[in-house]
Amino acid sequence: MIAVAAIVAVGATACLPNTGAPPSDPTKSGVLQAMNQDRARAGVGALTWSPRLAVLAAVWAQHLASSGTLVHQNLAALITNPDFAGYHTMGENLLVGPAGLTAAQMEATWMGSLEHRANILSGAFDIAGVGRAWSSDGRIWVVVDFGGI
Repeated sequence: MIAVAAIVAVGATACLPNTGAPPSDPTKSGVLQAMNQDRARAGVGALTWSPRLAVLAAVWAQHLASSGTLVHQNLAALITNPDFAGYHTMGENLLVGPAGLTAAQMEATWMGSLEHRANILSGAFDIAGVGRAWSSDGRIWVVVDFGGI
């Protein structure tokens, strides 16, 4: 069974660049590539990799895997943190499933959900980071954090 959760954007103001090279990890880069393929088909610009959001997502994925709960971070509070002062909006997609899930399967699951699809195809987001962790029972926990700068 695959479980998913989405949170649509929260807002703030300002603008601070936060991009970097795509990840070398095939699952993470595969998720970004799959999202960008869906965005291109929908006529939406590509997401750029954000190391800052990748760290945020990785820390949260580890928390989810350790706690065994599928809950969102408080993005409304997070966006007011000085580390994220340049963001005008943030969103998050979550997923937990069997360890062998591919990036394509993850993307297909998210695209099958209205809320997740909305985050992936939102023109308000232009950067993203992907984090993942495994729980002691072998499940994979994946977090995609989106940002608008």
